Amino acid sequence: MANTETCERCGHALEMLRRPVRELRWSRHWMRGVRSLFTGPLKVCHQCGAVYSPEGKLVAAGAVETGTEHRLDVYRKDMANLRNAFGGVVIAAGALATWLAAGPQAYHLAQVIAVGSVGVAALVPFVFFDRKARLAKRDLKRLRKARRAGQIPTPPNQGS
Repeated sequence: MANTETCERCGHALEMLRRPVRELRWSRHWMRGVRSLFTGPLKVCHQCGAVYSPEGKLVAAGAVETGTEHRLDVYRKDMANLRNAFGGVVIAAGALATWLAAGPQAYHLAQVIAVGSVGVAALVPFVFFDRKARLAKRDLKRLRKARRAGQIPTPPNQGS
């Protein structure tokens, strides 16, 4: 069965809101999500975040995270996890270099330099992924603010 219902705000096809309580939990429409468990499924437009009643009436504009926001949030989390992994390497290399240099046993200077250079080399990807995570967070905040203000942002691959 083809879904012929479209969003009155942006014209994209509507889908059933599968987890209404979870997707509406931090909005002021969370109670409507709870009620929908008993009254019938809500419909959602993942392009602009609008929520519709089972009858097709607009309930809330911009209440649900859009598909673009979701993808950007996943990307931001991935970049932050990579940043944290390289940060752990930097911290471990620094601790090991300190232990080799000032520990109870004498080590060769070459070992201390090798461990220190691993830590310094891990700083490059750490800074790279930190920048990517910060930029994605900034863009995500901008998209969420626009959605909550009722604006429909154009996807990056469309528009002029």
